[in-house]
Amino acid sequence: MAIISKEAEVQEELICIYDLLLQKRASIQKELKTIRLTFEKQCNLVILNGYVEDKSPILTNKIYHKKFLEYDTHCHIIDIINDFKDVYGYFPEYEEMYYTLQQTMLQFADIESYECAAFVKIWVDRIRHIILQKNAN
Repeated sequence: MAIISKEAEVQEELICIYDLLLQKRASIQKELKTIRLTFEKQCNLVILNGYVEDKSPILTNKIYHKKFLEYDTHCHIIDIINDFKDVYGYFPEYEEMYYTLQQTMLQFADIESYECAAFVKIWVDRIRHIILQKNAN
């Protein structure tokens, strides 16, 4: 049975988190495409029906905007994490990465962009859990 250092375990878990983040972004992107197609169909229907108010695609547009905000925030998180990723795919300065993400979350909260702060918090908490596990053992 091979002995794996705590540091190696942390790196493996961080790589898994990073992969999950990329998968989440791809999933959001697919949802955006679907919502956009629905919005376009609704717009065309409103035009064909003579701009009837109750058939307005405003709700779908709001849903699209919220989903786009989620996508954009995930892209921002990935950009931050990529800054801390080395050429081998590891995160040697993961504690600094955690701190930077935490500060980003707080900055979003300071400007009252609470939805963005909540999206960042999900990933901050996951990374925090990995760091706490390492320090607990």
